[in-house]
Amino acid sequence: MRRSQIIRYSLFMCCLSAGAIAISILYLDLPVANFFQQAELSTVYTYSREITNIGYSIHYFTLALLGLIFSKFLHPKVSYFKQKINLEQNSQILKWSVLTLKCLLIIGIILNILKALIGRLRPHASNNFYNLNFNALTTESHWHSFPSGHAQVLFTVATLAYLVWPRHKYLFLISAIVFAFTRVTIHQHFLSDILAGALMGHLGTLWLYHLQPVAPLGTFESEQPQNKEST
Repeated sequence: MRRSQIIRYSLFMCCLSAGAIAISILYLDLPVANFFQQAELSTVYTYSREITNIGYSIHYFTLALLGLIFSKFLHPKVSYFKQKINLEQNSQILKWSVLTLKCLLIIGIILNILKALIGRLRPHASNNFYNLNFNALTTESHWHSFPSGHAQVLFTVATLAYLVWPRHKYLFLISAIVFAFTRVTIHQHFLSDILAGALMGHLGTLWLYHLQPVAPLGTFESEQPQNKEST
């Protein structure tokens, strides 16, 4: 994307998301939370408690660090890796690993500052899922509902993934939506929290990628040895 395109896209997504968040706060947060309180949906809660762990940032920090260690320290020293992955491909792995770390760290810090500044009470800690309880400038995690950190991480990773493998864009985004929604089904977040976290993860990643563009993996062909005729 050119700078003008990403600005227009960001404005569009911010306006769309602001409207969706407002509608969710006014009309959807409470009904959706109550819906997943039904005893008949206890199985959904049980599975969601496990699935929601996919959104922990530590998984993706670890993968990015492993990519960084591999490309910086293992690839230059292990001949097997040199034969399988050429220098340009290894350079891509390094750049994507660094970009992933930057996105998770920078966007995550901004999001956690917002959580503390806004201080919205999580659904499971509120009375009857009332969604307008606020206590700004607190370090208590029960008051860190908005925006959702899990949704931010999932959409950061999904956006990075489709930038790496553009053909699978919708698969990554749909997966992020499904995994992020588990935060609603287990009453850790309201729907509007998810929407805000998703917006931050998606747009934040696009902007950091715009500032540090990296070619998709697989762009470079394997290096072929060149035969030189002796003179």
